[in-house]
Amino acid sequence: MTAKKTDCLLMQTAQRVLGHQPGAQEETRWRLLQAATEVFAKSGYHAATTREICKRAGVNLASIHYYYGDKAELYREVFRLPFLEECNTLVTMDIAQVTAREALTGFYGWLFPSTAEEDPMLELFMRLHAREEAEPSGVLGDAMMQALRPNHEKMQALLCREFGLKKPDREVDRLTFALFGLATVFFHNRAALEHFAPDLLDGQKAQEDMVERLVGYAIVLIEAEGKRRAAAKRAKK
Repeated sequence: MTAKKTDCLLMQTAQRVLGHQPGAQEETRWRLLQAATEVFAKSGYHAATTREICKRAGVNLASIHYYYGDKAELYREVFRLPFLEECNTLVTMDIAQVTAREALTGFYGWLFPSTAEEDPMLELFMRLHAREEAEPSGVLGDAMMQALRPNHEKMQALLCREFGLKKPDREVDRLTFALFGLATVFFHNRAALEHFAPDLLDGQKAQEDMVERLVGYAIVLIEAEGKRRAAAKRAKK
């Protein structure tokens, strides 16, 4: 079935990635999320108003209460959007059945998707995360931690497999954050990226190169940790 054409960019992303054929209520929900992402990215949580969000979405003011309860929960839902399991390649992988390179490509490819056309939502999400980092809203609570948990646990499972461990140790924890940090620095330092290297993520080829390089860097780090562990083990004999 062909997805219904919509002018909601977030809905277009959902249709492309999830294959959604939205009903009227679902489209209202996605329009709210689209408008909220735009307004929060532009104004920040505290300056954004529910009236502005609803006006931009073309829905009545009661819609936020009906679908999300309040502005804080709407904000938290916007931050959960990029972590939808269906969009998250690493989370859907069976770590026992894939190579480290395949898993890492899934993870970094999810953060820097290679699409035929530029995804306008990616820019908004990056701006939103950068703003939250610089001006914490104080309302996210553990929403981000819960959203990140599946990726964190999958990465730890991958590293434990590579090092022959039954459970993560301190060095696995350290390396897990290092592998995440290779990618997230591009989101949290968006202003610096745009100032010093504005073309680094500009276009499909740049996105593909970014994924390839990050996977390469990550493989080197994992191999280095494996060698360090082997050397430490030999030294104890």
